Amino acid sequence: MINRDTGELVRLTHEKNSAFWQWAVVETLRLAGLRREEVVELTHLSVRQYQRPNGEGVALLVVSPSKSDRERVIPMSAELFHVAAQIIRRHREEHGTVPVCPHYDQSERTWCEPLPYLFQRVQSGTPRALSTSGVRQIVLDAAKALTPTHPQFAEIRFAPHDFRRLFTTDLVNNGLPIHIGAALLGHLDIQTTRGYVAVFDEDVIAHYTEFLDRRWAKRPPTEYRRPTDGEWSDFQEHFDKRKVELGSCGRPYGTPCAHEHACIRCPMLSINPKMLPRLDELEADLLARRQRAIDEGWRGEVEGLDPTARFLRSKRAQTHRAAAATGSVDLGMPPRPGARAGTGEGTGTGGFRGV
Repeated sequence: MINRDTGELVRLTHEKNSAFWQWAVVETLRLAGLRREEVVELTHLSVRQYQRPNGEGVALLVVSPSKSDRERVIPMSAELFHVAAQIIRRHREEHGTVPVCPHYDQSERTWCEPLPYLFQRVQSGTPRALSTSGVRQIVLDAAKALTPTHPQFAEIRFAPHDFRRLFTTDLVNNGLPIHIGAALLGHLDIQTTRGYVAVFDEDVIAHYTEFLDRRWAKRPPTEYRRPTDGEWSDFQEHFDKRKVELGSCGRPYGTPCAHEHACIRCPMLSINPKMLPRLDELEADLLARRQRAIDEGWRGEVEGLDPTARFLRSKRAQTHRAAAATGSVDLGMPPRPGARAGTGEGTGTGGFRGV
């Protein structure tokens, strides 16, 4: 077929087949959260049906052992079942059945037993199961095809595993317990699943706001009121008074300093990473004072300086770990409450309950 606008020869059958398998691969990755080696090993036998005691039928997908060497069975959504049904229908229309063909395992470098693989294409007149590199190329081609209409994709390199992360994030953010998500993904350690989940600030804020709305709805409205100017001023001064030389004090509102400003030994002290050099100076001073106390025979002084030095080293190590894990975030001060919904009135940061 010739494109009349450009005069380019279009291989219509080839383009049609490529479009179908691109759709099938991307939808399977998106809806099942499978690894690419698990996708290429799906067969006609992987699609099962389970009959519940009440007579309801549930479509299941049997995933062959891959990274964890454990077979698992996952329930299929209606959309995923539709994809599998379309693949099987296409094979039947072309061959009368799902052909049995060989599959080359690229990681093991061996030919696997011929099976009715779902993802297979005819190469040189012979059916061949799709390879893991073929899955990767299909995803890259799909992203590249979006570039003319979505220029932002030009800077992004999608990989099949990215759909696994998107699948996990969508499940957890929609309320599925993370241990169930780990079972669906085939993770032996739930911490692995946590690394896949991206929780965005907007989601956290929205969920917390919904929680506050539900809590307010269950409490008498008389328990919430707008703070007076004096109360609000006192609340703001509390945070100003928590600022100390080495960082900030985490004592709650309405409580004084319980450790007589012995900040190094106070568990409420949060060290500012910028003050790490100051900790080194304090440690040198403590060591000098301790040596003099030993020379002078001040045993009580030595007994008091030793735990202070231990607290200092512990806080320094903790600050180094926190600085390496993530950058500091300035949350700022909460706004002055106005209305109860969405403005902070009655919350733990801006309102007063039962005053």
